[in-house]
Amino acid sequence: MATALPVGRRERLAQWWSLRTRPERTVIALGGTALVLALLWLVAWDPMRRDSERLSRRLAEQRIALAEARRESDAIAGLARGAPAASPGDARAAIEAALARQNLKSAAGAVDRLDDQHWHVAFAGVAFDALTALLEGLQRDSGVRATEVSVTGRVEPGQVRADVTLTR
Repeated sequence: MATALPVGRRERLAQWWSLRTRPERTVIALGGTALVLALLWLVAWDPMRRDSERLSRRLAEQRIALAEARRESDAIAGLARGAPAASPGDARAAIEAALARQNLKSAAGAVDRLDDQHWHVAFAGVAFDALTALLEGLQRDSGVRATEVSVTGRVEPGQVRADVTLTR
């Protein structure tokens, strides 16, 4: 008597399933369903939930950053509107007046005109604080601003040698 052995995997699984009782089949089906659901939760649902939470936090952070950038942009625009217009007067006269006001006329060399828009002032020795106050005052009061500043420290504390190019 010869019996035929199941050839393929499907036939072997069908034979194995047919040998199980009804309660065993129910337990196996429920266990398989639970296993599939657990795998789906681990592989798909939980990572999506964590990504969603992370993206929600990032969105809130980026909204805060955008609001801050808008506030800063408005502040910059307000500063631009409030900036004094360049006075049509002579920039050389404004530079020399500012030097005299700050008692830096003796520390500064001559105010040399480089071209239509640029002037050069060299300081052999000047206090750094006085130099920054001069540049700030020139820009605020006369619309003359520094385009190039070369500063070298001197031996005396707080003293610098400076070459300044100014423009209006």
